[in-house]
Amino acid sequence: MVVSSTACRVILIQLAVTVVVAAGTLMYLNMIAAMSAFMGGAVGFLTTLVYAKKMYTASDSDPKKIITAHYRAEAYKLIFTILLFSLIFTQFKETHAPSLFGTYIATLLVYWVALIFV
Repeated sequence: MVVSSTACRVILIQLAVTVVVAAGTLMYLNMIAAMSAFMGGAVGFLTTLVYAKKMYTASDSDPKKIITAHYRAEAYKLIFTILLFSLIFTQFKETHAPSLFGTYIATLLVYWVALIFV
């Protein structure tokens, strides 16, 4: 299963943002906040990876099949996002919510901005 180079660049930028934010959080706050930041970013870049893998299985050029693949990929991404956040909140009791959601939102912003420029 091949993911396009554009999708790979977006995922790598999301990963870089996640690492930078988690490192900055570690410097200014504490380890729990930094781990929360990394987990929030991981939700962002892992769900983008899930979307890309599902979307690029549609190798057909038929517009209806492409739209169907997009809707399926978005559904998988949404389900995976819910599962990952559920896992985080059930398994990690000491989660720093502002760091978690702040980094997640940062990766979402990267996703939308990178789609314009990449």
